[in-house]
Amino acid sequence: MSERKSADRPMVSVVIATLNREAMLRRTIEVLLSREDYHPFEVIVVDQTEQHEEATTRYLESVSSRIIHRRASYKSLPRARNEGLQVAKGEIVVFIDDDVETGEGFLAAHVAPYADEKVWAVTGPSPNPGERLLSRDEISDEQYAKLFIDDRLLLNVDFDFEPCSWGIGCNLSVRKSAAMQVGRFDENFVANAIGEDAEFCYRIRKHGGTIHYAGRAALVHFQDPSGGCRTDVGADYVRMAAYNLNYFYRVVEGRLPAILRANWRTYRQYVLNRDNLGRTVSLHLAYLAGLYHGRRQPRWNSGI
Repeated sequence: MSERKSADRPMVSVVIATLNREAMLRRTIEVLLSREDYHPFEVIVVDQTEQHEEATTRYLESVSSRIIHRRASYKSLPRARNEGLQVAKGEIVVFIDDDVETGEGFLAAHVAPYADEKVWAVTGPSPNPGERLLSRDEISDEQYAKLFIDDRLLLNVDFDFEPCSWGIGCNLSVRKSAAMQVGRFDENFVANAIGEDAEFCYRIRKHGGTIHYAGRAALVHFQDPSGGCRTDVGADYVRMAAYNLNYFYRVVEGRLPAILRANWRTYRQYVLNRDNLGRTVSLHLAYLAGLYHGRRQPRWNSGI
């Protein structure tokens, strides 16, 4: 953690929410601490793991003077993000996952767009390992237009544009004041909290903020199959996916055609596939239960 102050640079807090991650967590922290040359910044690890492997425990102890290590008894990604946000000293708070590798100049690229007061949040590309970033010349005008017309964001490109519709949670920064103003992250999202980043960005835009896509604020997202809230696609996972999807569309006031398309797509992916032929009835009931509770869940009250 940097202690050197710079009068012309805002303080940055990097928040890493982690759960049951071991080697990848160590790599994420080590790369950030060894590669990042932006000053001043701090690293906050909100740790929901009950018991780490000995190697991880030793590593966290070895960097204890360079990070803020917060132990948590709950298991909730948005709640962990909110805890990191609450204790952050930085004017800018950067959220990354616990299985990423940040690139050169990562924090500086996040900070630069905030020179425009209209920018409340920044996101960047998060390709998988070995995935090549595309240049603007490699994307047709039709594909480029769809990024805006379809309200989508292509996250594996290396050009800058803004505004964009949302920022991906594994690579997202926000003005702390703006995050508090809009009510922080919605803790009603459960398990791996699919949609919590898009819903947060929806509130950023609804309150008048701009989200900037910075192609140079890049990291590699390993999507480690171990750790986190990842489980086999059984009834619990299907219920969770249906709940998060329908809660998301409820709070963002999605239109019925979009809700129907999203539910049909998700239902086909997790229920109507060859791998689930022998348990379709239980998965069907689980999906209906998640859909029902997602549509009835009261809106998030941040208490602020």
